[in-house]
Amino acid sequence: RTCRSLFPTPIVCVGRTLCYCLGEGNMANAGEMTQLLECLGAADGDRRRNGEKMYEEALKSQPDGVLTGLLMALKSSDQVPHRELAAVLLRRQVLNADGKDSLWHRLQESTRASVCSGLLELLKFEQNAKVCRNSVRRKIADCIQSLGNEIITLLSDQRPSNCEAWPQLMPTLLGIVCDTSQAAGLRADCIWAMKELAVSVWQVLVANIDQTVQVVRGCLSDSNFSVKAEAVSLMCSLADNIEKRSERKPLHPLIPEMMNSIVALAKSEDPKPLDNVLQNMQCSTEVADFLKDSIGSHFLPVIAEIAKGHGDEDCKKSALEVLLTYMDSKPKFVFTKVPEYIPKVIEICIDFITTLDEDVDAWASRDDDDDADDEVEVLHKLGRDGIDRICRCASQPQVDCFGAVQEVLKQAMAAMFASGGWKQVIGGMDIMFMMVEFVDDEAMVDQMLQGILPQLSASHPRVRGCAWSLIAQFATDHEEIVANETWSARILPHYLTGMDDSCPRVVVRCMVSFQYLGECLEREDLEPLVQPLMEKVGAKIQAGPYQSKAIPFIAVIARQVEDSFTPYYSTLMPLMKEVVRATLHNVEDRQLLGRCFECISLMGKAVGRQAFKADGEHILDAMVKASQVPNLPANDPVQEYTMSAAERICMTLKEDFLPFVPRLLPGILAKFNASPKDLSSLEDGEIGKDLEIGMLQEGGEQKYVLMRSSELQDLQGALECVQTFVEQLEGSFSPFVQQTAMALLPVFDFPLGEDIREMAHRLWGALCQCAGKANKGDVVGALVMEFLQRVLPKIEDEKAKAEPFIAKTGIDGITTCLKKAGPNILSVDQAKHLCQTVLKLTMESLKRRAAEASERASLKAAKREGVVPDDDDDLDDDWDNEEQSLRVALQEVAGAVMEHHPQIFVAQAMGDFVQLVQQLAQSGSSEDKKLALFYICDFVDNLGSEGSQHYQQFVPALLEEVHNQDPEIRQPACYGVSRAAKQPAFAPLAAQAAERVARVVTETRGRGKKKKTSEKLAQACADNALSAVINILLHQDIGDAAAKAQLWNVWLSGLPCQVDEEEAAYNHGVLLKLICEEKAEVVGENGSNVPRWLALLVDHYQGELTSDETDTGIGQLVVRLGQARLEQMASSFSDKQKKKLMRIFREASK
Repeated sequence: RTCRSLFPTPIVCVGRTLCYCLGEGNMANAGEMTQLLECLGAADGDRRRNGEKMYEEALKSQPDGVLTGLLMALKSSDQVPHRELAAVLLRRQVLNADGKDSLWHRLQESTRASVCSGLLELLKFEQNAKVCRNSVRRKIADCIQSLGNEIITLLSDQRPSNCEAWPQLMPTLLGIVCDTSQAAGLRADCIWAMKELAVSVWQVLVANIDQTVQVVRGCLSDSNFSVKAEAVSLMCSLADNIEKRSERKPLHPLIPEMMNSIVALAKSEDPKPLDNVLQNMQCSTEVADFLKDSIGSHFLPVIAEIAKGHGDEDCKKSALEVLLTYMDSKPKFVFTKVPEYIPKVIEICIDFITTLDEDVDAWASRDDDDDADDEVEVLHKLGRDGIDRICRCASQPQVDCFGAVQEVLKQAMAAMFASGGWKQVIGGMDIMFMMVEFVDDEAMVDQMLQGILPQLSASHPRVRGCAWSLIAQFATDHEEIVANETWSARILPHYLTGMDDSCPRVVVRCMVSFQYLGECLEREDLEPLVQPLMEKVGAKIQAGPYQSKAIPFIAVIARQVEDSFTPYYSTLMPLMKEVVRATLHNVEDRQLLGRCFECISLMGKAVGRQAFKADGEHILDAMVKASQVPNLPANDPVQEYTMSAAERICMTLKEDFLPFVPRLLPGILAKFNASPKDLSSLEDGEIGKDLEIGMLQEGGEQKYVLMRSSELQDLQGALECVQTFVEQLEGSFSPFVQQTAMALLPVFDFPLGEDIREMAHRLWGALCQCAGKANKGDVVGALVMEFLQRVLPKIEDEKAKAEPFIAKTGIDGITTCLKKAGPNILSVDQAKHLCQTVLKLTMESLKRRAAEASERASLKAAKREGVVPDDDDDLDDDWDNEEQSLRVALQEVAGAVMEHHPQIFVAQAMGDFVQLVQQLAQSGSSEDKKLALFYICDFVDNLGSEGSQHYQQFVPALLEEVHNQDPEIRQPACYGVSRAAKQPAFAPLAAQAAERVARVVTETRGRGKKKKTSEKLAQACADNALSAVINILLHQDIGDAAAKAQLWNVWLSGLPCQVDEEEAAYNHGVLLKLICEEKAEVVGENGSNVPRWLALLVDHYQGELTSDETDTGIGQLVVRLGQARLEQMASSFSDKQKKKLMRIFREASK
C-alpha cells in the first residue's frame, strides 16, 4: 500500500521482458559469453589478454549483444566468479551513460529498456538463483544505482512524483523494501541502492515526504541489523542531499529512532553493519546541520559511548571520526553551544593515545623513518591526530576557543604525568606535542619544557624517545624560547647522554632532535659543547646504523658555528668524500649521497672560500656525475639535495663558481619543463599517494591534472637554485640571462599552485636586476616588456577577476619586475596605462565587495527569519581577504611606478589616485582606511619634493591614525610619519607628531612579551614609531630643549626593535652611527652609555635585525675601541656576550 501511494506508476511485470531476452533462442549467445568470461578471468596472461581483445572488439561491433550476453550470464551461469565478473563489466558499461559518445547511447532503445528491466528482475531473481551469493546481489544493486545516477537528471527545484527516465526503478526498490516477506539481505541491498541514488532522486522522495518518512521509520524498527543499518545510512544520505533545511525538517522526528538503531547495532555480534553506518555518518555540513538540535541529547552520548567502549577497533575509529568531522563541519556551534562536546572528545582521544604496544623490543626494532608505528598502534595515532584537529579547529579566528581547550588539556596532562605509568607519560607528552604549536604564552611554554626535561633520562626507552621528539617540536614551534641562553644551557648537555643511550632508536631520535634544536641556536651557546659532540658523532659517521643521521648532525654544527668548525674540517672532509665515492653509483644509497652533498656544502660555507675551493670543485664534479647515473627513480632525492648544495657552494665560492654554471644550469633548467598530466591520460598504476591535484581551464572546459609531489618539489628547488645563482653572481650571470628567461616562460602558466608562478616571477625580476648590473639596459627593457605583454592581459581577463588570488600572482610579479628593473624603463604611455589598470581593477574589486556584502546581508536576514541555520559557521569574517590582498597588490604596482618614475606619476596619475585615496578614507571600512594609508605612505616615501604639495592634505591623516586601536592601521600610519619626518615640508607638524609617536613607543614597550599575533603587530607598530621618533630628532626642530631630551629618552628606551626587520636594521644602524659620532645624547657623559649600546649591538650582530652594512660597522667600532677598552666595557656582559664580542673583534681584525 505504501509503495502504491508513493509511486502512482504501476510496477510493470519485467519477467516476460527478461525471459524474452534470455530465452532458449539466445542460449548460444549465453554460452559464448560464458566462454568469454572464462578468458577474461583466466590466470594465464595470454589467454586473458586475448579475451580482453575479443571483448573490446565485441563492444565496438555489437554493443547490444554484449550487454544482453552479460545479463544472460548473470541469469544462467552456475559459476559465481563469472556472475560477479559479468556484474562488474555491466556496471562499467553503464557508467557515463549520460555522455553523448557513451556506449549506452549507442544501444538500441529496446536494449536499453531490456537492461533497465532486466537489472531490476535480476535483483529479485538473485535470491533464488542456482548459486546465490550476496556479493553478486550487491554488485547487481551497484549496477542499478550506477545506471540510475547516470540517466536520471532532476533539477533542484523539481518535485516529481516519480523518475520519468526510469519509471520502474523506485517502485521496484520500494516494493522490495516494504515487503517484509522478502529476504532481509535483499531488502538491505535495495535500501543501499536507494541511499546511493539519493543524490539523483531526492526530489522524488521529498515530493512524497510523508511516505518516505513512513518507509524509513519502518526500516529503522526492523529486527534485521542489515536493514536497520542501511536505513540509518539512507537517512544520512537524504540529509546530505536534500538542499533546503525546511525540506529536511520532516525527517527530524526520526533522529531518536535513528540513534536507537545505532545503539542496537552496537550490541550486535557482527560489528560490520555498525562500522558501515558510522562511516556514512562522517559529516558533511548538511548532515551536521540536520543533527544539530539533537547533538547533546542523542548524537553525542551514543557516538561517544561507541568510541570509548565498543569492542571492535574499527567501530571505535569510525565513531571518533564521526565526532571529529561533526566538529569540523560546525566548529563555532560545537565550541560555543555544546560545552560538553569537546571535553568528551578529548577524553576519547586520550583513551586512544594511551593504547600502546607492550612489546618494547618490537618498538625498538622499528625504523623511525617509516610508518610502522602507525600501522601497529592505529588507535594511538588517531588519538594524537584527534587532539591536533581539536586544537587547530579551536584556533580558527571564527572560533577562537583555544584557551578553553588548553585548560582541559593542561589538566589531562598533569594527571597523566602524575600517574607515573609509561603509557600515561607518553600520552601526556603526545598531547603536548599536538598542542604546542598553538600555545602563545611564554610561561606555559616554560612550564611544558619543565615537564619534558626529566623524561629525557626516564627509565623507559619509549618515554625517552618521545621526549627527544618533543624537544624537536618545541624547537620548531617556539624557537625563540627553546634557543634562548637559559634553556639551551639546560637542554644541550642531555645530548651527550642521549647519544650513548642503550636503545639505538632513542639514539636516532636524539640525533634527529639535535638537527631541529641546533639550527636555532646561536653559535656562542653551542660552541662550548662542539668538541664533545663532535667526538661522539665522529664515531658514528662510519658505515653503520647511525651514519645517515650523523651526517646531517655534523651539517647542523657546521652551519651554526661557522669558522669554529675549521679544526674538524681537514679530518672530516676526506671521510665525507669517501662516502660520496662509495655511494655515487648506488641507486639504493641516493638519500645518503644527497645528505653528504648537503653536509659538504655546509662545511665549505663554514670554513670559507679559500679553504673550500679545491674540495668544492671536486664535489661539484661529483654532483654532475650523480645526475648522470642511469635508471634513477622519478623521485630521486639526490636532485633536491644537489640543487640546495649547489646554492650554498655558489654563495661560498662566488665568482669561482662561475665555470660550473654551464655544466649545472642546463640540467636545472630542464626541470622548468615539468608539467602535470591530464587525469584521464593516467593508467591505474600511475595513481598513488605521491600526487598533487589541480584543475585547469582549457577550451572553455575544466579538467583535472596531476603531478608527482617529488616533481613539484624539484621544480621549486630548481627555481630557488637559479634564483641564488643570479643573486650571488650578479652581473656575472648575464651571459645566461637569455637562456634562463626562455626556459622560464612556460612556468608562467604552471597550473598547480600560485607559489610556483610567484617564484617564476621573482626569478624574472632577478634576471632584470642582473642585466641592469651588467649595464645591459636594452635587455632589461626587453625583459620587462615581455613580462608585461604576457601577464597584463591575463590580469585584465574576466576569468582572473573571478579568482583574485590568481590575478594577485601576476600583479605581484609586475611589482617585482618594476622594482628590480630600476628607473627609466617605462615610457610615459606605459606608466600611464599601468596606473589606469591599477585604478580600474581596484574599482572593480570594490564593486565585487559591495555585491558580496549585499548577498551576505540577505543571508543574515534569512538566518534571522529561520530560513537557513543561524549558527554563523558559514559567515566567515575573513571573506574579503582575497579581494583585499588583490587591492593591496595593485597599490604596490602603483608604488613601484612612483618609486622609479615619480615625475611621470605626478603628471599623469596623481590626481586620480588622490581621488581614490579620499574615497577609501571616507568609506568607513577599516580595510579601505588601511589601503588609503598604504597609498599615502607611497606618496611620502617615493615622490619626495614632487609630492610635497600634498603633505598638508594627507600627512594629518597619518597623525590621526597613529593611535588607532587596530595595529594593522596604526603600523602604516607610524611608517608614513617616519618617512614624512625626513622632508622639510613636515616642519609644521613635527611637534604634534613627536608627542603622538612617542606615546606609541612608551605604551607598547611597557607591555609583557607574548607570542600572540596581535601583540607582535603592536610591537611592529612601536618599531615604526621608533623610526619616526629618531627621524624627527635628526631632521626636524621641535624647539623646546626639554621636549628634545624627553624624545631622546623615548627613542633610547624603546631600543632594540623587536619585530619589524626593516625598521630594526634602520634604527640599529642609526644607533651605531651616532655612537661613532659620539652623539652626547646617546653615548652619555664620558661615554658612560656606550657599554649598554655595545651590548645591544653585540646581541644582534649578524642577526635578522641588523643589515650587512651595520654588521661591518659594528666590527669596525669594536676594533677602534681596542681590546683593553673592550675588556673594561664588557665587565658587566654575560659570558655569552663576552665570547661573541671577542669573536667580532677577531673577525673584524682579519
